[in-house]
Amino acid sequence: MRTQVRIRRQGDGAITVSEPCERSCPHYRAARRLHDQDAPPEEIAGQLLAAEPTGIPWVLSVLRAAARAAGERDDPGAAVDYLRRALREALPDDDRALVLGELGRAEAGDHPAAAVRHLTEALALLGERAPQRWELVPVLADALTRCRRGCQAAELLDREARALAGAAPSHGDLAVRLDVRRLLTDLDDRARRPQVDRTLAALESGSPDSPVAVRAVAAVRATLALGTDADADRVAARARRALAGELPRGVTVAAAGLAVQALTWCDRQDEAAAFLDRMAADLPPDAEPAARILVSMSRSAFAYRSGDLPAAIDAGRAALGLLATFRGDARVAPATATLVCALVETADTDEAARLLALPDCSRLEPDRQWTPLLEARARLALARGRYDEALGDLLECGRRQTAWRQDNPAVLPWRSLAALAHRALGDHGPAERLAQEELDRARAFGAPRALGVALRAAGGVAGGPRGRRLLEESVELLERARAPLEQARALLELATVRHEAGHTRLARELAQRCLRLAQQCAAAGLSTQALGRLRDFGARPRTPCTVGVRALTAGERRVAVLAASGLTNREIAQELFVTRRTVENHLTNGFRKLGIAGRRQLPEAVRSLEAGG
Repeated sequence: MRTQVRIRRQGDGAITVSEPCERSCPHYRAARRLHDQDAPPEEIAGQLLAAEPTGIPWVLSVLRAAARAAGERDDPGAAVDYLRRALREALPDDDRALVLGELGRAEAGDHPAAAVRHLTEALALLGERAPQRWELVPVLADALTRCRRGCQAAELLDREARALAGAAPSHGDLAVRLDVRRLLTDLDDRARRPQVDRTLAALESGSPDSPVAVRAVAAVRATLALGTDADADRVAARARRALAGELPRGVTVAAAGLAVQALTWCDRQDEAAAFLDRMAADLPPDAEPAARILVSMSRSAFAYRSGDLPAAIDAGRAALGLLATFRGDARVAPATATLVCALVETADTDEAARLLALPDCSRLEPDRQWTPLLEARARLALARGRYDEALGDLLECGRRQTAWRQDNPAVLPWRSLAALAHRALGDHGPAERLAQEELDRARAFGAPRALGVALRAAGGVAGGPRGRRLLEESVELLERARAPLEQARALLELATVRHEAGHTRLARELAQRCLRLAQQCAAAGLSTQALGRLRDFGARPRTPCTVGVRALTAGERRVAVLAASGLTNREIAQELFVTRRTVENHLTNGFRKLGIAGRRQLPEAVRSLEAGG
């Protein structure tokens, strides 16, 4: 039977409970005893969870303190339990608003719909000038966005920014941050895309001296320019302005992410990586998740583009681990896409397929950030020889990129991939048309990597002397762009064209170069293709090396070097944004391949590693 609690409201609004009720609840008595002994808040709160509401002031204080402690040890579920119990108390409106706000923040990751309800109620109770209001509005806007209610999020941000600017002119910077968040919300909502230009103009004219506004405007303009006739130099210049100055915080992390992406697509990856390294070095242990997610996702993309597939997989898994606590977050799509592409290259198609079948990924939302996942699914289909499936997904990629005004081969080379699918199906007319369109667009944009990929597709489809010339240009450009995986593919296409022209010896040399690059990248699928092609050319390729310096993957090399410098497994994991288990696996594999017993022998092994390339 539940204890009957008699609550009295005093004239000053304070809540008390009658003494007989205090004695009748054993859980309350246990909590009171722990409280008198100065026990930790969570220990006291554990008893209060099972106790009836009391109305005694210290109960609320303990529950809120326990929720804060749970949040600090990254246990939002426990924090939610404590705060929901706190709401069962008969609270004055001011206290209820604070608890609702704290509850909404704790729920925002795993339970965005519940967070929307509680944060909305908290804002209704808070005064227009309450300082807590401006902390809750961005959290509510994010939760609304993840609940597919972007229009409401934009309206909330617009309304609160205007109210803040009018009620507290000294808080102009806070109003600008809400405007920036509104801008980024509109950017990811196709129905509201027409609003973006107006918001950009308003920010430029209304906040010309605000670094937050200037940098966000530059990042968004760089992103929009990718879908126009702007070239890579102009896009990169805008992205550079977005990353200049102090490191981002809060909403500016999202804007910085756009600029990092733009620099990467413009083949200014070194600049983007330098910014991310500076940002990672500045991250405290309790850094906001958005910053850590940006670093992990970007490092995964950098590693994939530079052919370091093990590192791309490690960083990709780390990014998904961080995103696991943010239900409905659209960033899961590009993070998963990069990981799937890397897994496909390492011939781990089963894990790639499992990732694509997860509920968060299989629905393939029409939003801008979901298109890379569609491309990744097409790459998996191509690897499995399902060319019709791949072609359907790639054509849908094209429709989406056009609708979002981001149809640029540097962003997503759907035409090149579709041309190869058409070629495999024997449809040479559509293959030639798509390959030429991609080549024209890539030449106009001027990013070497994208142009090299387009040249490879056009050369492979064309064949003959023209195909040879295009493929030779592709190999050269991709080497300059430091894209070894893409260069290896171009080398294999060139080897095939050379063999068809009767240049067998040269074809073998080109295929052998492809094999070496593919093995260095740990691209098992491409390595198998290169070995097969070498056999077709009459060569007798050697079995891939499994021991010694050459057998190390890029990830194993990197971990070995850091361990040799004295870093612990934990420090290496933090440096590379991977799990400690990954570091341990790399070290174990590295020890075996190098023929050493442990860390003490690593410095000497690393010297031979550097000497052996």
